[in-house]
Amino acid sequence: MLMVVRIFVVLVLLPIVASSQAVEVKKESSRIEGANFDGYQVAFAAPEDEVKSSLSRYLKTLGKTRGSGDYTTITAPLIAGKQYAGILYATTKQIANTTAAWFGAPAEQAEKSLSDQDLEKLVYDFGVAFHREKIQVQVDESLRALQTVEKQQQRLVNQNRDLITRIENNKREKVELEKSLVENKLELDDLTRRLAANTKAQDSVAIATSQIKKVVEMHKEKQRGIK
Repeated sequence: MLMVVRIFVVLVLLPIVASSQAVEVKKESSRIEGANFDGYQVAFAAPEDEVKSSLSRYLKTLGKTRGSGDYTTITAPLIAGKQYAGILYATTKQIANTTAAWFGAPAEQAEKSLSDQDLEKLVYDFGVAFHREKIQVQVDESLRALQTVEKQQQRLVNQNRDLITRIENNKREKVELEKSLVENKLELDDLTRRLAANTKAQDSVAIATSQIKKVVEMHKEKQRGIK
C-alpha cells in the first residue's frame, strides 16, 4: 500500500512541476490572406493539436468563429462584456519545440476596435486559460488518483476492522474452549469416580444377591421337608 501511495504522489506532482511557468506574450506578425498583420503570440511546450483545440474553445467564447485555411476569423468579438468593431484573427504555428497561438487584427479598424493593449491582454488571457485548462486536467487526474487511493484505504480499513472482529471472536472462542476443557476434565473425573463407585456397588450387590438366593433356597428346602 505504501508503494502504491508513493507511485500516485510521483504521478501527481511531476505534471505540477512541469506546468509551473509564466505566460510570456510577444509582439509578432503573421501572414493572413497574403498580407502581414501585426499581433501578439504566446508559446506553449505542447503539441499543436492540443493548442488548436484549446484555442478553438477559447475563441468560441468571443463570438461566432469562421475557419479559413490555417486561421480563424471572428467578426465584432465580444471581449470581457465589451463589443469590439472589426475583425480578429487567430492561428497557431510551430516554433522549434513549441506551439504558438497568435492573435492579430487589421491596423485600420474602425473606432472601438481592439487596441494593442487590448490585443496583448487578450493573448495573455488565453495563455493563462490554456495553462489553467492543462492544470485542470492534472487536477482531474489527481482527484481520480485520490479516489483510487481512498477506495484502497477504505478497503484496508474495512479489512482491518474485519480482522480485528475475527481476532476478538477467536479470543472469545479460545476462552470458551479452554473453559469447556476445564469443565470437561472435571466432569470426566467425576464420571470416572462415579463409574468406579458404581462398579464397586455392583460387586457388593452381586455378592448380596448370591447370598440372598442361597437363603431363599434354604427356606424352600425347609419348606419342602415339612410332611
